[in-house]
Amino acid sequence: MKKSVVMFCLLLSITDNALGNIIIENSWVRAAAPGTKVMAAYMTIVNNSVKPIEMDIEKIISKGFKKTEVHKSSLNGMMTMEKIDTIIIKPNESLVLEPGGLHFMLINPETVPEKNTAVEMLIFFKQGKETEVIRIEAEVRSQKL
Repeated sequence: MKKSVVMFCLLLSITDNALGNIIIENSWVRAAAPGTKVMAAYMTIVNNSVKPIEMDIEKIISKGFKKTEVHKSSLNGMMTMEKIDTIIIKPNESLVLEPGGLHFMLINPETVPEKNTAVEMLIFFKQGKETEVIRIEAEVRSQKL
């Protein structure tokens, strides 16, 4: 019960798309066929401050998925993906998470979300000594608008 109350209070303090100088824009999840084991979420993360932001990812909770990680796709003769634990955004710049690059990998869905629904994600990260949380609702759709 105590854990539930703490989590509820924590959620009340989170905005849908901004935390201080961090703003999340254009979040979306690529629609997938039933039975799919992985999906990907994309967005733009904006740093509106005059200092770089270093987000050391502690965990990501995505409602309806067993696990969520930050991945980077790269093509060095062969397409590969690696897990990323830290995201750095330069002052007054944006970091675009997009197909073929940096993205949130949503792993083992309980059920595959349908188009025009939303996937909720909570990103827990260290920024300095503090743990911060950003709540994101990403629309499930076929492609980026």
